[in-house]
Amino acid sequence: MGRKGARNTRYKVKNRSRDIDQIYEDVKEENIVRRIAEATEPDEDLPALGQFFCVSCNKYFINERTLLVHKTGKPHKRRLKALVEQPHTQDDADFAAGLMKDDSHLRNKKLATSAQDQSAPLFNSLASYACAE
Repeated sequence: MGRKGARNTRYKVKNRSRDIDQIYEDVKEENIVRRIAEATEPDEDLPALGQFFCVSCNKYFINERTLLVHKTGKPHKRRLKALVEQPHTQDDADFAAGLMKDDSHLRNKKLATSAQDQSAPLFNSLASYACAE
């Protein structure tokens, strides 16, 4: 007999995409050229042989038009906004749980202010990548 609602709440692994912290590392200035080169290598299993790729969303598209439409859409813009901020780390989780020393909190504050200063070049590299295509 059937039941109301879904019984299996797990997600399939094939539907899982890269996490925001992994993509944050990919879009850094020193890694973005390498990541684009890796992603656009011809692969028969990907749409359009993997030639149209959005690095910030980690998605492949069938042609250039759909890639451009994607870049004007809300999900892509939300992802760009999320990539401007530095993602949470294990140190943040440890501090929130009260597992870090008091002097490390001051160090984290200094890192947070320097991360905000560093987010401008990251956003500029993302913007230049978006304009290049």
